[in-house]
Amino acid sequence: MDHKKALEKIKKCLRLGASSNPHEAAAAMRQARALMEKHRIEEDDVLASEVQECATRSGAKNRPVAWEAKLAAIVSRAYACRFLFMAGLGEYRFIGEMAEVASYTMTLLLRQVRQARRDYIAAHLTRCKAATKTKRADVFCDAWAYAVHAKVMEFAGSEPSAAVEAYMAKNHPQLETGKATQRNAGKGTSQRSMKDALHGIAAASDVRLNHGVNGAEQLALQ
Repeated sequence: MDHKKALEKIKKCLRLGASSNPHEAAAAMRQARALMEKHRIEEDDVLASEVQECATRSGAKNRPVAWEAKLAAIVSRAYACRFLFMAGLGEYRFIGEMAEVASYTMTLLLRQVRQARRDYIAAHLTRCKAATKTKRADVFCDAWAYAVHAKVMEFAGSEPSAAVEAYMAKNHPQLETGKATQRNAGKGTSQRSMKDALHGIAAASDVRLNHGVNGAEQLALQ
């Protein structure tokens, strides 16, 4: 029996260990402990096996823009996940029991905000210089993410579980703290930036979060 099959067998035994039949429960727990000892599987390994790790592509390879990182943090919190940015690969990794739906939601949110950004630039920023256009569009996107935050938090889950922490300790023991790119750092609030922000909030008004189909207790984005 390989490690993966042993792990699945242990999980099955642990589930049987919750049986209302005391003899069945005791036998299942003895078998689980025996398998854990034989295959050198610890309790944290069993916990971590319940966790998924799913990726979403970023718009940057090494250092994401601040509004995008903020959006990833919002989605991560909503689905009780942790998230990492994988520098060099240019992707976010959502880690948790609902990592797949978190990754899916992030993908759709990025698609929507990027389209809204393009539309805003085309409608309001065509006369700006390239650098100014980028900075003002960032203000728009930051406000868009802020507006979506309230909608996402309506579905917010609890803090990441013990299983997620066990997974992180096992698979990502050494992490470095990075900084997102903030192209408007140090700048005060101007009438122009307020206008960009208000347009961003308005553009996010069409974003809707809904429960998944087929009775699944997951969330989907329209």
